[in-house]
This record gives sequence, C-alpha cells and structure tokens, in this order.
Amino acid sequence: MDNRDEKIIEERSPELSDGDGKTAPNLGDRHDLAQEADEDEDVLKEQNSEEKTTKPNIATFRGIPKKLHDAIMQTASDLGVSPGELARYLLEVGLTRIEAGEDVVEPKFVPGGFTLYPDEGPKQPRRKGRKKSKTLQQPRSYYGVPREVVKTVLEKSRNIGVTQGEMARYLFERGLERYRKGELVIEPEPIQQIATLYPGDLGKV
Repeated sequence: MDNRDEKIIEERSPELSDGDGKTAPNLGDRHDLAQEADEDEDVLKEQNSEEKTTKPNIATFRGIPKKLHDAIMQTASDLGVSPGELARYLLEVGLTRIEAGEDVVEPKFVPGGFTLYPDEGPKQPRRKGRKKSKTLQQPRSYYGVPREVVKTVLEKSRNIGVTQGEMARYLFERGLERYRKGELVIEPEPIQQIATLYPGDLGKV
C-alpha cells in the first residue's frame, strides 16, 4: 500500500465509508447513543419508583365473603378505628402467629390445586340465562395496609399453595374469631380524640 492509500484512510477516519463512498457514524457515536438511552431508562425507573411511594397503601383481596367484609367494617366501627387499620392488625397478628408456630395452616388438595376451604367446593353450573353473581369474586379493598404486609401475605400464600385472597380470608376469620372469644385483645390508643391502632403512623400517607 503506497503513501496515497494511507492518506485516504487517515482522511476518512474516524468515519467509516461504505461501498458507495458515503460515510457513516463511527461505533463510538453509537455507543454514546446507547449509553444515553440507558441513562434515560434509569431516570424513568427512578421516577416510577418515586410515584409508587407516593400512592396510598391499599390492600385488595379477592375471595373475601361479603359477610366477613361486613364483620370487619362493623368491628372497626365498634372499636372506633378505620377498617383498614383493623384489617392490617388482623393480618399482622395472624402472620406473626403462623411464623411462631402458634397457628398451623393446613391446606387441602382438591382437583385443580390446594385450598383452605375444601368444603365449599366448586359451585354448581348456573342456569342458562341466569347472571353470574358478582359478589363472590368482588375485590375488597382496605386502606392503610402497608405494602410489606400485603407482600408477606402473598409470599405465605404461595408457600402453602393457595391464593392470596384465601390466605387473607383465613387470617381475617381467625383474628375475628379469637377477638370474639376474648383471646385477642384489641386496645386502640386515643390520639387527638381519634382512636387508632397505629398512633405512630398518623400523618403518613
């Protein structure tokens, strides 16, 4: 290769030439664009994370019977606390008892998987033209239940092979049953004339 060829190569660097004599950006430019895209994605993830932390804590479960939901609402009213606080308390106490081995959860195998309510079994096929009941699987929401508690309920349900809704229902039912028998004492603390089970959380979202 003579000196003239070397000069041509130097003039075309850092750009690369294609077969038509046109030039294209070098790989360094592509690397910079990819790096900027990655940085933008990281910023977007941070923004989404910040938005999630500003949302109120809401626990939503399916499979909570209306009668049980109404009992939570009424008991919370009798205690002078919010239904969400009572729901949180029952979940936390129940999870603690299971973790300590004080309560043993034993799901039963049925066709299709495991369940905590084998006696209920599959519902009979509804008659033609009859509307399906929406109350059975209607989601029930409870405000003020931390995400960590909801996550723990989900993890526990997966460990024993049942749905999250069944796990929450079990904890609610056992908690209310123990409360009615006097085995579970619930004593809200009055704060500024407001009864609450979590005085340290007042003012938090």
